Amino acid sequence: MPFVNEFVPAEDVEKYDLKAIDDNVFVGRTRARDWTIDRDRDIYLRNIASGGGAEPELRNRTEWTFFWNSDLIYLRLDLISGGEDAGNVGWSHWKLVWLNGNNGLPPHLKDKKAQILVDLEDALLVYRSFGIYSREWSGYRVTLEVDRSCVI
Repeated sequence: MPFVNEFVPAEDVEKYDLKAIDDNVFVGRTRARDWTIDRDRDIYLRNIASGGGAEPELRNRTEWTFFWNSDLIYLRLDLISGGEDAGNVGWSHWKLVWLNGNNGLPPHLKDKKAQILVDLEDALLVYRSFGIYSREWSGYRVTLEVDRSCVI
């Protein structure tokens, strides 16, 4: 089964210990109860914090958890731009700013970084502009840029 956007079932809140993750988010205190998940591969992407303020460079900062290969990876993704082209095709351009703070991937995942980035981009493609709350487009595309200072 590919990635889908859904509300997190109660049993998964416990399975993935989402309450503990939520309790560790200090900025913006998340109450996110939706995610983008590929159940067959046990991978999920979940927005846990969004920036605030009027300035786009702050407002467009987002923090996420990306559960991959039984490892929880914390991400900061900035939404650079997004919109809709002719023909009802939506798009978003994301920049990966950091993984696990500035620590990058744990050593046992370093050789998997290419696949992790592909899976992250695939999850963002399904997430679209706002996960389960995204409007429908006839198509969608995602650009995932890795910031030059991002340690992977």
